[in-house]
Amino acid sequence: MMLKLNINDRAALAIKEGRKKVEIRADKRNEKHNYGALKRGDIIEFCSDELGIFFVEVEDVVHYKNLEEMFTLEGTKYTTSSTDDKEQAIINVNKLDGYEQAIKKNGVYAIHIKYLYSNNTIWEELYEKAKNAIYDRKISNMIEAGGVSAAILTENHHIYIGVCIDTACSLGMCAERNAIANMITNGDKVITKLVCVDSQGKFVFPCGACREFLMQLNKNSKDIEILKNVITKETIKLGSLIVNWWGNDRL
Repeated sequence: MMLKLNINDRAALAIKEGRKKVEIRADKRNEKHNYGALKRGDIIEFCSDELGIFFVEVEDVVHYKNLEEMFTLEGTKYTTSSTDDKEQAIINVNKLDGYEQAIKKNGVYAIHIKYLYSNNTIWEELYEKAKNAIYDRKISNMIEAGGVSAAILTENHHIYIGVCIDTACSLGMCAERNAIANMITNGDKVITKLVCVDSQGKFVFPCGACREFLMQLNKNSKDIEILKNVITKETIKLGSLIVNWWGNDRL
């Protein structure tokens, strides 16, 4: 399920920075949103003036009879971006257009969310996640890992990370294929964006084996965007790196 909602800039920034992890919503007569139908794993697409469009994943949805009950059980630390005082938080929520009457009639929903990414900063976020996963280390006398890292974004708005595993024989894997394995393990399958960096934080392109693996995932894999420069946002599509691919007629 995908839900599209507007949100003010203060709350949007608090969500992105991890200071707000619970979105408070009430069903109003002039809205068609069924917050009670949300379930774990659903995606909410928020839109704010400053951040633009960004995505969160629903982790839980709890319905309360009133704001007093909600703030007593949920607290204020991650539920409101305006105050830590419970009484003031109740006043602030009731000031929202139509909320006081809607909550008296239908109760209120505490939607637990996890920030995923913003459309405006997705390349920077993928790059940071990939760079932060770099940790060149020795696993054993025959295996080393973490010298290269990859971050991939899927059409379902999830990000997966993988690092390279180098072995004394051909049993290891590149960072891209490790990230893909993580993606498939979690039930995803269609990649839209890819970032791969080495231990110096420099961008690297997928090797031939990874390009082939990526192409076999989906008939639209040729359109996967690969970052070349995080400052200029210059990208290249996978199809440009593996022209005249042999499997075009098989997918």
